[in-house]
Amino acid sequence: MTVQLVSNQHRQATIDMVTPAAQNSTNVDAVLTGSEMDARAWKSLAYTLKIATAAVTWTVFGANQADYSDEVVVQAATSVNAGANASYAVERAPYAYYRVKIRSTVADTPGGASLAGIAKG
Repeated sequence: MTVQLVSNQHRQATIDMVTPAAQNSTNVDAVLTGSEMDARAWKSLAYTLKIATAAVTWTVFGANQADYSDEVVVQAATSVNAGANASYAVERAPYAYYRVKIRSTVADTPGGASLAGIAKG
């Protein structure tokens, strides 16, 4: 996570961003390393996912324990085709921690996934 001060001619705001390196999917749900966000100090949260190669199925999880031992699905598993984008956003983030898991939509056909996440407010 990287906390940044962003501004334009009218306003300044602090945001938290994650932009992990692109990763390939496997045949099982695996955490997209670097997707973890601590939303406790923020009101809203959004992820965007970009798929470069083969289709990837992604799921967004929320938890209140830092180790994700109580995680629940906040966005059901959704397949995203190669060359497409997907997003998840919540205006009032009810959980303390969020992360993304990915897996190959078609067995033994890894897809490349890039993610950006932002928390603000």
